[in-house]
Amino acid sequence: MSGTTPRMGLKTFDQSDPFLRQDFNDNNTRLDGYPGSFICTSASRPAWGTKQAGMRIYETDTRRELVWTGTAWREVLLTPPVWSGYVAPSVALGHDTHVYYKLATFMVNRPGALYIDLSVIIQCQSLYTMNIAFRPQVDGSDCSLGSGSAGFMRVPQIHTSGTGWSRQWTVPVQGLRTVGVGSHSFGLHLFTTPTSVTKAGSLRLESARGIAMLVNSTDT
Repeated sequence: MSGTTPRMGLKTFDQSDPFLRQDFNDNNTRLDGYPGSFICTSASRPAWGTKQAGMRIYETDTRRELVWTGTAWREVLLTPPVWSGYVAPSVALGHDTHVYYKLATFMVNRPGALYIDLSVIIQCQSLYTMNIAFRPQVDGSDCSLGSGSAGFMRVPQIHTSGTGWSRQWTVPVQGLRTVGVGSHSFGLHLFTTPTSVTKAGSLRLESARGIAMLVNSTDT
């Protein structure tokens, strides 16, 4: 009695089966739809055309796997795409002040979760107490990682007289946001609270640098 193979569903035959050309054509069609990887070297790649788009080769000399696009070879992406950005505004802030900075714009070629990791450098005069909140942004909207809506720090007053930028901190800020295919951006939203005991210009945002990483794909 005829049956099918467990992996690809190819028809198997026994002595009672009639010889049908269509059975062999169906098997060949299935095999043609699952070509696997073509084994070669970097110097003996196959000469493929547009009909072979999406097929892969494995080069034994370089240990690389490549995909044929129909016109060119492209290496299989095995690591997540990463985009970097940097701003150095050196802007002064007072209490109850919001500032927004875009660090980078980039293209995403598949849907996924975008992880934002920022390093923010601030300076604050020692005469004042400052409550500061940090939020990463994706496409101009705040995002967060975990239960908190923002990173937060309280800079205490340590002097009662004198002037100058006596203290500087590097603050880590993280966020996570689901994104789709297309153009996106990441940046920073920094603000001081109305309860900050300060005056205009006592806090300075020196710089912010960071990366955006597509950490997983939602279509797999």
